[in-house]
Amino acid sequence: MPHGVHKHSARTYRPDPDLHARAAAAVKAMDSDMNAYICAFLGWLVHDTDELPRRPPKPSPTS
Repeated sequence: MPHGVHKHSARTYRPDPDLHARAAAAVKAMDSDMNAYICAFLGWLVHDTDELPRRPPKPSPTS
């Protein structure tokens, strides 16, 4: 497939900027990417799987 041509059309989601930044850091910590996590969650949502994607440990509260 030529560069820039994708199999599926793009979808636009508009999460809160802070939520998006924290999610981006979380998927990076899991050595993954946002697309993989969103697709895995959507698969769970529509009952294609019973497995939710793994997530990193909860950050410890700062003092």
